[in-house]
Amino acid sequence: MTISVALCTYNGEKFLAEQLDSILCQGIPVDEIIVCDDGSTDTTKSILLDYQRKLPAVFQLFFNDNNLGYVKNFEKAISLCNGDLIFLCDQDDIWLKHKVETILSTTKQNPNKNIFAHRIDILEKNNEISTTSFWDIKGFDKNFSNKELLKYLLFQRNVFPGMSLTITKEAKEKYLPLKTPHQQIIHDYELILKGCNDNAFLLIDEVLTLYRMHENQNIGFDTNINNYPMESVQTIYSKIKRFELVKNGVIALRLDSKLVDLYKEKCREDYRKFILNLPIPKRWITHLKMKYYYKILDEIS
Repeated sequence: MTISVALCTYNGEKFLAEQLDSILCQGIPVDEIIVCDDGSTDTTKSILLDYQRKLPAVFQLFFNDNNLGYVKNFEKAISLCNGDLIFLCDQDDIWLKHKVETILSTTKQNPNKNIFAHRIDILEKNNEISTTSFWDIKGFDKNFSNKELLKYLLFQRNVFPGMSLTITKEAKEKYLPLKTPHQQIIHDYELILKGCNDNAFLLIDEVLTLYRMHENQNIGFDTNINNYPMESVQTIYSKIKRFELVKNGVIALRLDSKLVDLYKEKCREDYRKFILNLPIPKRWITHLKMKYYYKILDEIS
């Protein structure tokens, strides 16, 4: 099987070389690294050209004339990959040396799967490694079936950063171009939802990449995963507002239509429990505010 890396860059000079070196030091070498740069103004371009001069058979560089944005740039990079397996890659993380070998072996053992996600450790700003990752978020279970995982990801949040994903060539051909049904459903989130819907998504319970936290990230994950605020008007409001994401995602991605009604019922139940736990005077005030001020209850009626 041939191995492609879809790497997107934008002003990544600080950590890019370390990321590229970690890819090139794999036990099983990659066949091609497709880089789409989205208009960097630092030394990113010269760094990439230096690597290409050393390994012209491996590096293919594409410099966008116009800034495409994070999602469209990744869609472009993925579409340009020729490999049987495509590793999604950010510009600032570190691959562990056995990443390609482990994923290649897993894909061969699971030919019915087309999207794979592995565990990560978090490389903190002080360069210390945290073993508490997004898989440790309350309510997530690594043993979820694809159907259960689809519901969790759609109703709660995505817990798989794009840099932990590998997709097959078949997945690329089936799932691209992206539908982008909601601004929060970015490329990696959409691919995972589609894979789960097809029962084609697999979790690899092994740390294979260090996810770097730093102040210049374009899109990052909230790593304060154990901070769960008590139910409030704001959290209830957020849940109900998420109904638009669920509905648009189900329609555009052709997911199980029952998920819309299930989420609507979940919102109703969460709202009912929240209201009943309030003192009676505040209960009515809050209900009136939610109905007529926030005008949010019509979403789930």
